[in-house]
Amino acid sequence: MTEEFRAALANADLPETALARLRRVQDVLAADPQARLQSFWMSDGEPYAVVSFGDIDQADLVVYLLHGTETTLDVFEDWANAAQRTCMDVIRSCVSRGEPRRVATVAWFGWDSGTHVTTLATKHATIGAARLAVDLDRLKARTPRTHIALVTYSYSSTLLGELFAMNIASAVSTAFSIASAGVTQAASIAIGDAITRGDVVVYATEGADDSIAPLGRLGQHPVDPRDIPGVIGYDCDGGEAPGIEGGVVVGVAVQGHASQSSIDEHGVRRAGYFDEHAQGYLTMVDYLADAATDGR
Repeated sequence: MTEEFRAALANADLPETALARLRRVQDVLAADPQARLQSFWMSDGEPYAVVSFGDIDQADLVVYLLHGTETTLDVFEDWANAAQRTCMDVIRSCVSRGEPRRVATVAWFGWDSGTHVTTLATKHATIGAARLAVDLDRLKARTPRTHIALVTYSYSSTLLGELFAMNIASAVSTAFSIASAGVTQAASIAIGDAITRGDVVVYATEGADDSIAPLGRLGQHPVDPRDIPGVIGYDCDGGEAPGIEGGVVVGVAVQGHASQSSIDEHGVRRAGYFDEHAQGYLTMVDYLADAATDGR
């Protein structure tokens, strides 16, 4: 925990909403001895934090998980849980192959993802991409042999596109675009070129029941990453998926656009994109284990 973070927690002048968000980060750090606050700052009264799980300086694979629009530290615990589970599941998948690897994940809440109105433009994605590139380049400078993967969801997939459009994605070897709000034409060309050169492997998925993701592509970033030549599409509508400990299992279908799962008014579980039993999640874990074990 940084001095800046402790000072913010002790700042009685901060609005209660900001203090509550800081406490959520504090709770996650206190609950997991392997959790580390990588960076923290305040901007216009809003706190931003980046937390890692596992040793990112010793890991063979570091996976960054990025949230979508209108997301604050109010939901940090949900994303921290997803990051922790992804870390453990990829490790288990590698072990099941007889090729254990060191894996770390990062819940990257280091950007202002804007609102559903601003999502139609690229401003927040472009600024977020510039911020993320600094973190990625610093990690790559410290551990040049580390394989870096980005898991982007909804509007953060637009951020992923901006990384490539601005030619600041050199640290990224594997990327996932989940329920994309779309990328610009320039970004689609840059991603396609990077795939052709062998610089990156990109995977993409979207649920048939997701009516929200296509709306993001009505703005300034209309290209569905699944349509970019070389991008590898995978299913998330329920069906066979790789088992984390080997074999094939039947994964459930994603319902709607949510990243995390929920229980509806009838007591029925609605699987989000990061549900541990979801076909898309299980497939993503298998692809991340590929990245850890064969460098792709």
